[in-house]
Amino acid sequence: MSETEKQTPEPSPSNGAPQTQNEQTPVEEPARLGPLSRLTGTLLSPGETFVDVNRKPTWLAPMIIAIVTVIASSVFFTWRVHPNWEEITRTQIKKRMEKSNQSISEEQLQQQVNIGKTIAKFYPIIGAIFTPVVYLIVAGIFALGMMLIQAKTTFKKILSVVSWTFAAMGILSSVVMIASLMVRDEEGLRNIDPTQPAGIVPTNLAVFLASDASPVIKAIAGSLDVFSIWILILLSIGFAAIAGSRKITTGKAATVVFGFWLVFVVIKVGWAAMFGA
Repeated sequence: MSETEKQTPEPSPSNGAPQTQNEQTPVEEPARLGPLSRLTGTLLSPGETFVDVNRKPTWLAPMIIAIVTVIASSVFFTWRVHPNWEEITRTQIKKRMEKSNQSISEEQLQQQVNIGKTIAKFYPIIGAIFTPVVYLIVAGIFALGMMLIQAKTTFKKILSVVSWTFAAMGILSSVVMIASLMVRDEEGLRNIDPTQPAGIVPTNLAVFLASDASPVIKAIAGSLDVFSIWILILLSIGFAAIAGSRKITTGKAATVVFGFWLVFVVIKVGWAAMFGA
């Protein structure tokens, strides 16, 4: 065999040469929408917005927006309504004692009232702390659901869809709440019960119920809320956009979203039946 025959020509990229690591890894496409565009787009053009989220998932910006919204709306609510937390806490404790057929001394009652009043002062901070925690929990639940329907996505994308959806709807619901409180007179403001959020903003069926209605009926009616249904629809659109499979349509994603929501409603109704709250 000649020297020429022994030599093997090195393959070129065109005839099947192995690619380098940089060539194998696809370049991540940058986001086309900024935070403000994503915030408004979630409400006005969710399909386009969640496709952009699929390109570049982000969660920090919407969480910061949501935290600021929670703090601002809580401060405004306290300023406008001036809730009497001592009276509210005392009433709640007495109702709880009556339902459990228990009794406590006035001194013990006052101690619990003082604790409730102290906690109420920190509601804006508590809300700010629990906002990202709730987002993570919700994203974790839906990540399990997306696994069940064999979606090819990541937890970061799911968390991004949840964060942008909740942040956008949080701003919208806060605006509606502020408008609702501003048009109420002094008597209407005094009748607001902060422990019953479903009755504060007139966007659910609970506002049409009498104050002495069954807790179970209140729980069901309060769940039928315009903003809640809107959130479920947006999540369905978002999860379909990041699913990574054409087989997972918005309808299929909706079965997961509305399925978990129904489980939540059942738990909520069961809690109301057992504890009356």
